Amino acid sequence: MVKQMMLGLRSTGAEVVEYSTDAHREALDTGDRPYDRGTSGPVWLRHEHLAPAIERLRPNLVVCNAGGLSFRPEDARRLRERACLAGIALSDPDVFEPTTRHIAAHFDVFLTNAPACVPRYEALGARAAVLPVATNDAYFHPVPPRPEMACEVLVVARPHPDRIAPVKALVRAFDTHVYGEGWDEHGVPGRGLIHGDDLLAALSSTRVAVVFFLTGAGHALVKVGLFDFPAAGALVATNHFPEVEAYMAYGKELIGFGSTEELLSKIRHYLDHPEEAERVRAAGRARVLRDHTWRTAWPRVLDVLRTGAS
Repeated sequence: MVKQMMLGLRSTGAEVVEYSTDAHREALDTGDRPYDRGTSGPVWLRHEHLAPAIERLRPNLVVCNAGGLSFRPEDARRLRERACLAGIALSDPDVFEPTTRHIAAHFDVFLTNAPACVPRYEALGARAAVLPVATNDAYFHPVPPRPEMACEVLVVARPHPDRIAPVKALVRAFDTHVYGEGWDEHGVPGRGLIHGDDLLAALSSTRVAVVFFLTGAGHALVKVGLFDFPAAGALVATNHFPEVEAYMAYGKELIGFGSTEELLSKIRHYLDHPEEAERVRAAGRARVLRDHTWRTAWPRVLDVLRTGAS
């Protein structure tokens, strides 16, 4: 998602320089903790490693995107004298307590994927705002289906507790393909990890793709799959969640369900009514491409940054 966000910002015409911390682990400092991408605590950026690039580029905006990334307070203060410094959390509220609450106040603006965390950040003295969820349609787009990937239902997910029972029910009721690590341990035949062109082909080859809305810690969120998957041409089913309604319309642009029984019933209905399924699928893709790409979301984000940094 971080890469797709960066590419989306670049597609707006902005000059964007990527500094991948995966390629520069020497720039990271976790103290005496193992590096876990900010799951258990902040990941400090070593200013001396980034300073030469910042001095050379003289950017207007520096974005620390996800992974618990932050400059230490004194380094952040000096950097903010020369550029706007923005932080982004993509795994709130799960990482709020161990990580992001410790770093949010170091930024001009801190953007979170979890609206419920905004007042919590503000209570800590941080300027916070909600990060809109979107997709990069230059990457997520329809591709030719593959016969070996054809199925009625597609699940690409980790086996979090809330998902195991409904996925087992889907496997019993439909021709269901399940991707992700760890499913076999729960008696669900898993197909392993999937990404890149294979993921796009899987999304083009299924009748319905299911996106579950709870995080690993059990928090409800608007998931990026609600945008990536329709952009790739899939009909999406997801849990009923009021925050989704600001982005998409249940029953018109995606399928909504409130229980496993309703999920099974809705999928059966749309499998039996392919013309209706096609209307919902097409409307969902059109809505995402019109309103919810990073190309259209970043100007709104930049407006927040201008206001927050002023």
